Formats: sequence, C-alpha cells, structure tokens
Amino acid sequence: LAVEFASFEGATKRQVEVLELLKTSGKMPLIMFEKMAKTTRTTVKKLEALGCLKLTEENIYRNPLDILKISEKEPLFELSGDQKAVYEGIKAKINPSPQPSPARGEGEFDENSSEISTCVAPERSECKARHFYTEKSLEYSKELRKNMTDVENILWYYLRNKQLGGYKFRRQEAIDNYIADFVCYERKLIIELDGGQHNEQKNIQKDKNRQKYLEDNDFTVLRFWNNDVIENIESVLNKIYETILETPKNKDIPDKNSSHAPSPPAGDGWGEGSTPPTILLHGVTASGKTEVYFKLIKDCIDAGKNVLFLAPEIALASQLTKRLAKKFGTEDVAIWHSSISDGERYDVWQKLYKNEIKILAGARSAVFAPLKNIGLIIIDEEHESAYKQTSPAPRYDAKVVAQKLSEFHNCPLLLGSATPDISSYYRAVNTNNLFELKKRFNDAKVPPVTVINMQEYGRAAYKNVISIPLQNAIKETLEKKQQVILLINRRGFSTFTQCKACGHVIECPNCAIPMIWHSKDQMLKCHYCNHTEYFPDFCPECGSDALRNSGTGTQKIEQYIKDLFPENNIERIDSDILVRKGEHIRLLERFQNGDIDILVGTQMIAKGLDNPNVTLVGVISADASFNLPDFRASERGFQLLTQVAGRAGRGEFSGKVYFQTYNPDYYALASAKSQNYDEFYATEIIAREEFDYPPFSQIVRLVLSSQNNFRAEKSAQEIALRLCTMVEKFGISERLEILGPTPCVIERINSMYRFQIIIKNKMGEKGHQFVSSFLGKITMPKDIKLAIDVDPLDIL
Repeated sequence: LAVEFASFEGATKRQVEVLELLKTSGKMPLIMFEKMAKTTRTTVKKLEALGCLKLTEENIYRNPLDILKISEKEPLFELSGDQKAVYEGIKAKINPSPQPSPARGEGEFDENSSEISTCVAPERSECKARHFYTEKSLEYSKELRKNMTDVENILWYYLRNKQLGGYKFRRQEAIDNYIADFVCYERKLIIELDGGQHNEQKNIQKDKNRQKYLEDNDFTVLRFWNNDVIENIESVLNKIYETILETPKNKDIPDKNSSHAPSPPAGDGWGEGSTPPTILLHGVTASGKTEVYFKLIKDCIDAGKNVLFLAPEIALASQLTKRLAKKFGTEDVAIWHSSISDGERYDVWQKLYKNEIKILAGARSAVFAPLKNIGLIIIDEEHESAYKQTSPAPRYDAKVVAQKLSEFHNCPLLLGSATPDISSYYRAVNTNNLFELKKRFNDAKVPPVTVINMQEYGRAAYKNVISIPLQNAIKETLEKKQQVILLINRRGFSTFTQCKACGHVIECPNCAIPMIWHSKDQMLKCHYCNHTEYFPDFCPECGSDALRNSGTGTQKIEQYIKDLFPENNIERIDSDILVRKGEHIRLLERFQNGDIDILVGTQMIAKGLDNPNVTLVGVISADASFNLPDFRASERGFQLLTQVAGRAGRGEFSGKVYFQTYNPDYYALASAKSQNYDEFYATEIIAREEFDYPPFSQIVRLVLSSQNNFRAEKSAQEIALRLCTMVEKFGISERLEILGPTPCVIERINSMYRFQIIIKNKMGEKGHQFVSSFLGKITMPKDIKLAIDVDPLDIL
C-alpha cells in the first residue's frame, strides 16, 4: 500500500503534524510512513475516513538514478590486446577449470557423484554400526544445501573453512534416513537449528526419535532455536566450541592428509570449504581498468549472479553508478551511500532484499547492504583510506568486510588501483594473484611531470603561492580552451592564525591544534571538534592587532586564481562545499561539460575524474603528505601525486603536470614524477621489512583518553605494564612488540587528553588472538575511554 497527502481538514493537532510530514515527503509506502511518523494503522484509517490522505495499491520505487534520464543502454567498449589478456587471466582465476576428484577410499563417497547408491560413514572404534545413505537422501541433502534458510546461512558463515577451532563441519549431511543441519565427524558432533514448527505436537516425537537414534550411534547432538542464532550468535558459538573441547576426539576418523580423506566436491569454481581468490588489478592511470571491470560484471550477470562494486567516496560512487547505469540500465543498478534520502534507502533496501538488483554500487557502507547471490565483489581505488572508518566505532575496514563477504558468498574479490596499497601488492605478488596493465589505453602517453623547486624563489614563494612557471602553464591551457585541475590537500583559507608580534598561534580551546580561517564564513574553525569562533581583533596573549593568517588552503588558492584569471570560471570542491545533496554531482557534471575552466580541490579531485579535456594538473604543495609523523606518509604522498597526475591527458590532447615542492630529491616524489610504482615499491618494502611495519606485521593502536591528563596517562601506563608482563611471561616479546605509552601526536581532541600504545604483531593470527584475549579482560574506569584500532590509517 502507498499513502498520499490529501487535506488537513478535520485533523487534530497531532494528526496535522503527521500529515505535514506526509505532505513534505510526498507519496511513500504505508509501512515506511507509519515508521517515520510514529503512528499506527488505526490512525491512518481514521485519516483516510476523514479524507486527509489516500491509500492506493501500487509499487513505489524512488530510484536515485532517475535524475540521470538514461533512455537506452550503451554497448561495452571492445577491449584492447593488453586489456583482453588481463581480462582472460582474471576470468581464469575466477572460474578455474573443474579438477578431477582424488580417488575415494573405502567407506567414503563423492557427494557430487550420481553413480553411488550407498556408502559408509566414518566410524569410531567403540561404535561399529555402519550408516547407509540412499541415493534419494543424498539428492535431498544437495537440494537442502542450495536452499538453506537465512539462519542456517548465518551459522554456516562461522562454521565453514574450519573457522571454529580448526574443525571441519559439513552442512545438510545425510546420516542414514536423516539429514543433519551441521556435522563435525572428527568430534561426532551434530548441530540442529529448530524453527517454530518444532513446537508442534506432531514434530516433537519425531525429534525425540531422531535424537535418540543419533545418540545411540555415538553422536552428540546440540539443538538451538533460530532466535538463539539471530539474537545471540556469540553464545551459540561458545556452546558449540565448549562441546567440541569436551567431546573425545574420534581416533578412527582418517587424518586430513591421509589417502582416505574425503574428496573435495568437484565442479566449477573453487568448491565448498576452500577460500575464493583475492585478485589485484594494478593498472596505470587511464589504462582501462574500468572496461575490464565492466566485462567481468557482464559475465557475472550472464551467469545469474549479482555484483557489489565499491568506490572510496560518495562523489566517485555517484560517477561510477552513472557509468554502470549507462551500460547496464537503471533498473538493474542501484546506489548506496550515506547521502541518499531515507525514502530512497528504504526503496533500494526493499529491492535488494527481494533480489531485484543486479549491480549495487556505493561507498564503504554498501558492504552491509542486503545484496543477495553475490558472484563478484569489486573494490576500485583499493588503496584509498576512505574505506576505513576511523571514528566513531566500529572502526571497520570495508576491504576486510568485503573479504569476509567474498568467503560467505564463495565469490572472488577483485581489487583495483594505479597505486595499490603496499600490503595488497605484497600479498598479490606472493599468492600469484597480480594482474597488471602497464600502458595507457590506446598507447596514450603518460603526461610529463615538471618539478618546481620553491626554494629557488626564496621569500617570494610565500607571497606567490602559484609559481610563475605554473601560472604560465595555466594561461596557455586556458587559451587553448582546455581545463585545469589544481590540488591543495588542505581545506579552509589558511592553516593557522599567528600573532606577528609575540608568535602566539590561536588554537582550538578543546583540541591541541590551530584553528583554521574560513573566509567564506568569516570564522575560525576546528577541523576535529567543529568548534567555531569569530576572528579576534587583538591577540589574546599580548593584545597586539598584528594577527595574520598563514599557510594555504583551498579557499586561498581559489581566491588567488580568481584574481589571476578573472575572466574564467573557477570553482572549488572540498568537504566544505559538499553540504547540499547532489552538489558534488552537479559540480563534476559542470566540469565534465566544460562549464568550469579551473577546478581547485582537495584529494577528492585526485581520483576517478575522467575528463578528456583536462590537460594540466598542478599540485601546490607536493610535500604536504610526506611531512607527517606516520610510517605510511611516503606511501600516501606517492599515491596522491600519482593519482592526480593521472587526471591529465586522458583524451586526444597531451597533458602536463607540475609539482611545487621544497624537497625535490625525496624518493617518493621522484617515483611519482616518473609514475613508477615498481620503483617506489622496491624502496618502500625494504624499509617496511627493516622496521617490521605492515605487511610484515599487524599494527594495533590503543588510545586512552580522559578529560584528566594524569588519569589518561596513568591508565595507559597500567595497561602497557600488564601487557608487557604477559608478553614476557609467554616469551613472545620479540614477536609481539609493545611501544609506549606516549602522548598522541595531537595530544588533546574535544577536551580529551590522549595517550597511545602501539602493538606490533609479528605472530599473525596467534598474536591477534593473544591481543584480543588480553583486551577482552580489561575493564576501564568510567572516566577513561579506550579506543582499539586494528591496522590504523595513521598514528596521529
């Protein structure tokens, strides 16, 4: 049912409030209206009787893609030779040829064979009874595997791949005339999930007979209600694991390395119980990675499967969705991110739940959308930090969630980037899952990079934030009616406000960082706690009126360029601009259509933009990312410079790139200039190994914060001491390194003093479990907050 506003006449004051919501929102599903308005079906019926609203039976779907007005699909581009080779290689990884099953030992059966009518289950020495399976029961068990309930799928997610204590479970397993939900033969343990029908009298006796038969044959049977799994999965798993530990190991079950071990199922793909591949596509900018994605997506859809496609930011997700909709149609494509309206989110959710969407594109939160029957997961620009939620908790990484999702759906995960994360590249190389596109599409030339040493300009560089060579290049580009991108990775007008008389820097009263001047709002703002205040007339320290804004942000560059080129259309894109819904789409469309001559922005303009008329890219401060006290600083800086350089010369016109820097000889800058990822990786991986940073360890960051500086420091010291004592006790101090506690680089945020402990885990999963067990036993005082961040993006 759909509900639509009609009139206010006759409504009470409370009913008018409900109707105002409906009038503002427009026609919507009745169930959604009741939830949003916090009203009941009885009230709705009364309003219908009064003529205040109308109820109709119709299918309402507010598709966020309707604004694209796409009338017909575009054909996929023909892949070039290099693209085709990479596509075929990835396709072979995704769909490996069926492998013949090893020969079966006596007493075993191949669950995919139709030739076997009976077989014998593994036995314990104390129990010599044989279990015979009819062909009919085997076929029935296969059918049940294909049509498992949602609750069964939830539990199977935790039992599969030997995740629970390293024990192998089988699902929907035939045991004589019965089908068990889950079986662990090694411990002769059966797990049954019961729905409401098991409360019916006719089923109670059947369940008792079944349980007695299985227990008489030395099986331990655990039964759980469906609600147990849904509401408290942790307790269910704990009970299963406790039972596993209590049950004597079955000595007569063949070892997994024995020639009599059960055969893996034959067939397409990698089969149940094995891990689907994580593949990395490393392609230089403008090499045509997206076209390879689209071809793989078409193959997946043709096979009757769905695709999850992630982009790092909302702006890129919107661009990506538009391209997908043009190729595959708006009916089969949906978008998911935090900026779509509640109504659109509800409608898309319903379509996903009903399995009516084939391709879901979105930002990191899309990994939690209820997309079913996933056959392929793609993460574009996989190196981007936007895939990690840093604050507030949960501090999840969408790439890690996607990895688990690929295991759950038994589908491949495809990562793509021109500048892959060092750890992703390392793993891909060592698992033989790396595919590369070394050249641009159609052999287009990579734009040459000119490095401008700002030291040569002396004090003049502080006044002329755009160097003369870059100014001249901008002028030449505009005269050719071509477009320019200027990157400055700081928003605001300036980076700090300082008194020239006494040197005092105006800081946020809540955070130990300078306030940023925003010229548009004429306010000083803190980018951490959002505190704002007016620009003071006098220095709060010495009373002087010599307060000056120093440093450079996007607003300052925008104003500077407008003064240099007043006749041209110049726009800025950063998070301060993107407050209105759809503003990023409108700006990028205007830029794509040639309505904007110069686009100034932060890192959000460094990736994903594919405008053939952009022939000049200028980076105002190429050093900015390199100067942070973080082991990933060089990697981040290289990625940013390489990505933004790749925006130039993507069409028929050749491009040019300018880097303004005070340190032209820095190795990451030199590699970015030559667009040479292999060179950068070769240098960086040596440093990572020498200092035991990822991928040679896993970093866990503990941040303890309190409004009381002494309390925060004392709590951090106590935890560090307990952790060090435990590590020494187990003799693992060399493999589990504890650093700190130390004050965080930004010592205070939002009036909370912060101390950090860094844990370098070089033990893999065992170390992870050790740290997890230790932290699980910690109880914090009420005035202390503990934030745990696994694989933190930074240590600031």
